[in-house]
Amino acid sequence: MFMTIPHKISRILWIPLLSLIIGVPVLSWVAHASLATSTQSTYLFLTMFGQVTGIIGAQLFAFSLLLSARLKVVEYLFGGLDKLYVIHHRVGVISFTLLAVHPIILAFRYLDDGLESVMAFLIPIGNTLERDLGIYALLVMLALLFVTFYGSIFSYRSLKNAHRFMGAAFFLGTLHIFLIPSSMSEDILLKISCLGMAIIGCIAFVYRTLLGQFVVTRYNYVVNAVTDIGQGIVEITMAPVKEMMKHLPGQFAMLSFTNSKVVSTEDHPFTISSSRDNGEIRFSIKALGDYTGLLAGLTVGTKATLEGPYGEFYYGYGSKSQIWVAGGIGVTPFVSMAEALLSQEAMVNTVDFFYSVRSDKDGAYKELFTKLAKKHSNFTFHFMPSDTSGYITGEVLLKEISDAKKRDIFVCGPPPMMAALTGSLVSLGVSGRHIHSERFSLLK
Repeated sequence: MFMTIPHKISRILWIPLLSLIIGVPVLSWVAHASLATSTQSTYLFLTMFGQVTGIIGAQLFAFSLLLSARLKVVEYLFGGLDKLYVIHHRVGVISFTLLAVHPIILAFRYLDDGLESVMAFLIPIGNTLERDLGIYALLVMLALLFVTFYGSIFSYRSLKNAHRFMGAAFFLGTLHIFLIPSSMSEDILLKISCLGMAIIGCIAFVYRTLLGQFVVTRYNYVVNAVTDIGQGIVEITMAPVKEMMKHLPGQFAMLSFTNSKVVSTEDHPFTISSSRDNGEIRFSIKALGDYTGLLAGLTVGTKATLEGPYGEFYYGYGSKSQIWVAGGIGVTPFVSMAEALLSQEAMVNTVDFFYSVRSDKDGAYKELFTKLAKKHSNFTFHFMPSDTSGYITGEVLLKEISDAKKRDIFVCGPPPMMAALTGSLVSLGVSGRHIHSERFSLLK
């Protein structure tokens, strides 16, 4: 029962967490701010408004760095790394927006003195050191934001390297906060809360970005086989050099190759398609982009590094009655689950598995699920080629499964397919708490 808790609270946990992180310093600042006096002049009002946007923005920036550290305990609390990254992205956008308007609001206090005075405040030349540090931090963030927004024109490695400078922007901004004259020097609670989050953000950045190769647990593997199973899918089977990474069926890992001549050493997330009972580990990867298209060229003996496992996409975290839905290469986590269930003498779960592909010839691993259905009568396999059976929709699932609204539904496939199906199910009355998916939109 405890293992299912993250799935029930993951979509709302960030609300009380952020409320606490933001609320404590803001309320402390309000207690010392002269709110009544601030409304008596535009200068004082903009000062107050600018300060509070800076405080909230800095707290959110630190929180986003914590989320980006891939800490297992944090991932567990949020019910999966993909859900954590969604919140990380939203928090990052809000944080940047607040930090960007922070100096602009403060600069407009000098509008009565002319536009030149406003611009002089924003240009990091000739001002005090503590003010210039804040402007420098904002400029670094703007540069990183440009790279992120226009990611399609940059390589995956460029994007990752650009994000390494987030720590530099945060460090400059933190120095600015604690050096600039403000009510923080008078309010111990405000100082402790802001300093605490600043330290947490810095530690998270150092742990993941600067010292990651030394302190983050990784497992060394070697490629035993590279098998083209058709339909653009290649199976990469590996054996551990020493310690094996233990995982649950349906989880994924960050995979990189250290001595390959065909692909870079950058790590990418891939679902593990072998069950946990297998001594080796296997990834089933479809060529969908530049990186994945090169994996078929890997050779036996290539060294690999795994980080993880990650993810909460595991049938054991759901109720006894489930519906599985796979679209295309989204079948990989279900392959892992099916192998695990196939090894069991008795299957306690009742599962209806809907496997959507373009045509009958595109059904990779169809034999595995057919075999599982023959062994366990409480596993029903629905093979649905879209050219003859149409697409899987919420209406189709509710028509086929009378008690679908009471079941846990696991969905994996292309992001548009998952979004459409989830939206369809919710509109038909299925609780979002019963729908489980993992969504990543990373450069291939």
